[in-house]
Amino acid sequence: MHTRDRGIILISVLLIVLLLSSVAVLIGNNYLISLKRASFLEFQTISLNMFRNIESLALKKIDLELKFNNQYLNKENPLLADNFVFDLDSGRIVSEISDASVCFNINSIVTKGDDNFIENKKSTEAFRKLMSLYEVDNNIVEEAIDQIIDWIDYDSNPRAYGLEDYYYSGPLNNPKEYTGKRLFISVNELKGIPAIRKIDWNIINNNFCAHEQNENFSFNINSINLKDSYLLSSLFPNIDITDAEYIITYMPKEGVRTLAELSKLFPSRDFTSPNGRIDFSSRSFLLSSKITFEDFTSESYSNIYYVNNNSYIVSRIYNGI
Repeated sequence: MHTRDRGIILISVLLIVLLLSSVAVLIGNNYLISLKRASFLEFQTISLNMFRNIESLALKKIDLELKFNNQYLNKENPLLADNFVFDLDSGRIVSEISDASVCFNINSIVTKGDDNFIENKKSTEAFRKLMSLYEVDNNIVEEAIDQIIDWIDYDSNPRAYGLEDYYYSGPLNNPKEYTGKRLFISVNELKGIPAIRKIDWNIINNNFCAHEQNENFSFNINSINLKDSYLLSSLFPNIDITDAEYIITYMPKEGVRTLAELSKLFPSRDFTSPNGRIDFSSRSFLLSSKITFEDFTSESYSNIYYVNNNSYIVSRIYNGI
């Protein structure tokens, strides 16, 4: 056989081997992708089932803890202190229940009148003080208050610094929309308010929430931490930020049960004429769960309200599945 023929045969064999290798790699990649997809589908099913089971356990735990004492809840209560932890084959789930009342409920800026939502003056005063503590310009604050109220109320009459449908459906706003004429469902809806966009979003995200109960600005003082000092200061006209930090730092772990008890603990602080209401328990909770399984991770966040001696899930978010 000539040398050239042997070279052609060798090249042909190498090309065949290369082709077969490429096919093998392609098949192998597809096989690995299929295995990965099957593993993820298994993880997805496990996550959904576990999240729902954890939610059921959380509802029962809240009902049990608050059944006989729903007027008092502190950070050492097993409801808030004890997490759910379950070890799975190749995974783990960790869940905790936290007090979701410690925030400024944006819906408390209004109160329900006879046939419309109207300004809740105490809550707007608290809003003004909170914004002043963050050194937000007064004009922006007034715009924010009026625009929030106009977004919620039923009428089409703009307040002094407010905006109604003519703005949101006009050429200056994109996308085109109309005012909600309802309470806020999520604090993220505030991003649609022009005045709010002039305020550092971290201020809004770290301090505000959107709960259905909108009667007054209130929170459970037994659950506050040092990061909540601005909220505490905004609730009382005569409590500055230094006083608020002092109160939170030296608040007893067992908490307090009445405003009189709080005043007795801190006699030099003025708790009169509040811009809202101090609570000593909570009706709003957040269930946070995280599942790690093999190479996958997923999280869930469930908002829970305790109403009429029963707890209900009002919203949930799943991430990673």
